[in-house]
Amino acid sequence: MSKLSVESVFITGTSKGVGLGLVKGFLELPNPPKHVFASCIDPDNDEATELRDVASQSPSVTLVKLDVRSDADIANAVTTVQRVLGQRGLNLLINNAAINSQVYGLESLTRDDIMSHCDCNVAGPLLVSQAMLPILRKASKQNETHPLGCNRAAIVNVSTGLIKPQFWASEERRYSYALTKTAAAIATVMVSRELSPDGILVAGMCPGWVKTDMGGPEACTTVEESVKSCLDRLGILGVEHCGIILLENNAFTM
Repeated sequence: MSKLSVESVFITGTSKGVGLGLVKGFLELPNPPKHVFASCIDPDNDEATELRDVASQSPSVTLVKLDVRSDADIANAVTTVQRVLGQRGLNLLINNAAINSQVYGLESLTRDDIMSHCDCNVAGPLLVSQAMLPILRKASKQNETHPLGCNRAAIVNVSTGLIKPQFWASEERRYSYALTKTAAAIATVMVSRELSPDGILVAGMCPGWVKTDMGGPEACTTVEESVKSCLDRLGILGVEHCGIILLENNAFTM
């Protein structure tokens, strides 16, 4: 059972898939957060119908409009979090939003495809983390008697097994997705070293090959199974996991 007991969590990319599953999973914890910020590109569109239903049944959920490629959206999201939390800090930021165009092979690549993945999968989580940093620092200070971990202050970047070198020599040739998620994993290591002195844990986590729009119907894990595993791993994160990418069954160091 997860040892998570966070007062507040902000999750990006929650209109469907693992992001939506995480929102539901946090609400079902024995000690759920008082504040769950569920962000997505457009909380009012058809894709977010189920997310709106979840929010309507839980007063702890705040829907946030956030395209991680938009500086204006990021600034507005921070304003929303500050307004809701008041003097309280943000305990946990989960950078889940990402794109995967499924473009396969060198001959199919375009500059637009590469750069759009860089913007969303690399710049997005970095700039959201940067913007949320003052609120995360506040939580770390308020909970400085707690050990390093999600219950104090943490940034967790959702990763993928495709960052492992063994996949680079395989038949896996979704260049834009694999390369940008690898860059994001490297950034996770760099940010962890910068922020650990502030009492903020930074790590990565792979949800597995999940039956979602991105993972496809042949994936081996359901959203519910993935979320349970993710929550369990979030609950055990500590100082020894700083800069580590937690894969399904083991840890991976860049």
